[in-house]
Amino acid sequence: MSLVDPKRLTAEVAARHGFLLREDDPAMALVTMSEIVLGQVLDRAELQLRGLLSEAEAAQEKCQQETVFGVQQEMAHAGRALRMDLQRERDAAGLQARELAMRLSQIYSRSAARRWVAIGLASGLVFLVTGIAFGIALVRLWR
Repeated sequence: MSLVDPKRLTAEVAARHGFLLREDDPAMALVTMSEIVLGQVLDRAELQLRGLLSEAEAAQEKCQQETVFGVQQEMAHAGRALRMDLQRERDAAGLQARELAMRLSQIYSRSAARRWVAIGLASGLVFLVTGIAFGIALVRLWR
């Protein structure tokens, strides 16, 4: 496959330089040789470029894998830290709940003790009043 169109080339040379080249002219052989050399150079450059692209893709994939691994490690670290924080918060909340339960128990115990004391005093007062009333009633009966 020819990169250079010989008719176009001869027309361009005639237009610029004022003389006509034929297809069997030695200058056309030089053009063909230059075309072949240029094709070989382009083929080598293409191979080198493909190699460079392949290396760049491999490096990019490696970098991507390293980045994913690093992100996974950071996420795992953050997850562990979060679990530890949640555990501390849960332990602190449990401690606060136990303290609150103890305080409520103490308050209830005091309240219950006061209630029983009040019931005892009221019962004693009722028995005293009943005894006095019963005593007065007996005194009136005996008179």
